[in-house]
Amino acid sequence: MMDDSRVASSTTEGGRWPDDDSGVALSIAGRGPVPVSNRGCVALARAVLVESRLLAPSSGGGVDPRAAGGGRRHDSAAWARAARDPAVARWLAEVRDTGRAAAAMAGGDPPATLTAHLAAAMVRGEQATDEGDLLFEVLESVAAGQGVATRFEQAVTEARLEAVREFAYGAGHEINNPLANIAARAQSLLAGEADADRRRKLSTIVDQAFRARDMIGGLMIFARPPRPQPAAVAVDVVVRTALESLRPAAQSRGVRVEYSPPPAPLTVLVDAAQVGEALRVLAVNAFEAVDDGGRVRLEADGDAGRGLCRVVVADDGRGMDADVARRAFDPFFSGRDAGRGIGLGLPKARRLIESSGGTLLVDSAPGHGTRVTVTLPLAAPAA
Repeated sequence: MMDDSRVASSTTEGGRWPDDDSGVALSIAGRGPVPVSNRGCVALARAVLVESRLLAPSSGGGVDPRAAGGGRRHDSAAWARAARDPAVARWLAEVRDTGRAAAAMAGGDPPATLTAHLAAAMVRGEQATDEGDLLFEVLESVAAGQGVATRFEQAVTEARLEAVREFAYGAGHEINNPLANIAARAQSLLAGEADADRRRKLSTIVDQAFRARDMIGGLMIFARPPRPQPAAVAVDVVVRTALESLRPAAQSRGVRVEYSPPPAPLTVLVDAAQVGEALRVLAVNAFEAVDDGGRVRLEADGDAGRGLCRVVVADDGRGMDADVARRAFDPFFSGRDAGRGIGLGLPKARRLIESSGGTLLVDSAPGHGTRVTVTLPLAAPAA
């Protein structure tokens, strides 16, 4: 844990390092750039490498054996050693006092927070020493490595999603055939059945077969959505068509639906059927999130400068915590009770929106509802 006592002892009992100028400074509010000593630059470089799991926290250096796996990355001793430089001590105090990385200094948040703040505060002079150049090179290398790691993670995620899509499409295709036979046979038996109890049971079979068929249909749309047929259409028409299909569901749940149309007509270039289905799914999700008598709001506006139209679906429901929000787009993940969904609503909606060249973002917090923002490409104005 990085606390005030560690920093204080490192700058008093341990003594300060010589005030040699490395040509590197730290930008500190109210003081401007404060020079860092050569040894301060080396100590900061070590702290950054330790945080990045590229260097062992021990004073002997070497490669951290935990670099390829788990383990605690934050090494407060490395930062405390760097704080023996007066400029670093002042910078850490400023970061703590302003609260920008208080949690990181207490060991709570990812330690990269301190490294990110360090990179933002660094000022290179015209005549930086080797130690100063070393610090900048370390920061640049760590940033590049983090970029590679992010791209790798994105590639792995996309490959995993593609595998899930292929499985979903194949499984859906195979399951659909027996479902169709079950529904057809049950309907045939129902037509000639006179016994009321048997008719009720057969009707249940038919209803559940169709329910399963609809689930499989959603699964296959997520896996391989139909090729979009984009055309210029008023966004107001797309939204109102989706709302009209949702009116019975809203009334049965006692949900109040409000819509704010764009202040001026907006024409988007999308597959109206697919985008309308995505908006319908988002609204149904919102219905599920609010209690009876709750409110779901839709609004549309445009950003002509960026060539985009925004459609927002917001609710005043219970919202999602960080873990649920992070997994909201994972196929088959559902934050609802078992039996109330198979977790394909948001993934399917995003797939359909992206097929028309749009994007879908979710902003949610517990107790503050959920806000889903859909962006769609505006159609080029007629010549």
